[in-house]
Amino acid sequence: MLPDDTFFLPVSELAPLLRRRELSPVELAEGYLARLETVGKRLGAVATVMRETALGEAREAEREIRRGRWRGPLHGVPYGAKDLLATREAPTTWGAAPYKDQRFDFDATVVRKLRAAGAVLVAKLSMVELAGGMGYNKADASLTGACRTPWNTDYWSGGSSSGPGAAVAAGCVAFAIGSETSGSIITPAAFCGVAGLRPTYGAVSRHGAMALCWTLDKLGPMCRSALDCGLVLQSIAGVDPLDPTSRASRA
Repeated sequence: MLPDDTFFLPVSELAPLLRRRELSPVELAEGYLARLETVGKRLGAVATVMRETALGEAREAEREIRRGRWRGPLHGVPYGAKDLLATREAPTTWGAAPYKDQRFDFDATVVRKLRAAGAVLVAKLSMVELAGGMGYNKADASLTGACRTPWNTDYWSGGSSSGPGAAVAAGCVAFAIGSETSGSIITPAAFCGVAGLRPTYGAVSRHGAMALCWTLDKLGPMCRSALDCGLVLQSIAGVDPLDPTSRASRA
C-alpha cells in the first residue's frame, strides 16, 4: 500500500518515479480510486468513478513504460475530468438531474489528447448543474449535492468546477480538467488552495464540452502547482479542426 503522501505529490514529482519504474501506474491508480471512493465521495467531489477503464489504462501505461516507451510527464498519471466533458466510458451528466443518464459515443478533444499523452482517467468529477447556466444561489445546486473543500468541510469548494478543485486538494487525483466561463476555475482553485490555470480563449479545444457561452468558455488544468498546470497545458492546447475557435498559440 502506498503512503498517503504519494497522493499529494505534484505531477512533476510523480512523473520521474513512474518513468524510473519506482512507482507502478497500476498501484497509483488503485490508490487514487480508493481515495475517490472514500474521501472524494464524502466531499461530494465525484460524479462517476471509472474503476474498470482506469485500471485498463493504467495496465497499458505500465506495459509501455516497462518496454521503454515513454510518452511524457503525464504517462501513467491519474486525473479527473469535470462532468461536462464527453467520455465514451461513463455518463456525462452536466451536473443536472435531467441528464443523469446521458452518454456520448466519443471523447472530448481534451480527453482524447490526455489519453494520447498516457494520462489515466479515473473519474468524472462533480460540478454545479449546467455550469451555473440556470443561475444558482446555493452550493447544493448540483446533481451530486454540495461539494466541500477538504480543508473545512463546513465550506463549499466553489463553483462551477467544484469537484475538480476539491478532488485535487484532497489527493483524490493528481490533476483535473475544469472549465471556466466567468470564474469557474479560479474560484474553486482559490477556495481549495490549488493551482488553477484559465487559458486564453481558444488556446484549448472545447469540442465535446457542454457549452455555456461559446464566446467565453475555456477549459483548463487544476493542479498542485503552477508547473503542473504548464505540463498539462502542453498536452491539451493547440488547434483542433473540430473547434473552429481553437488556435495554435498556447498563451
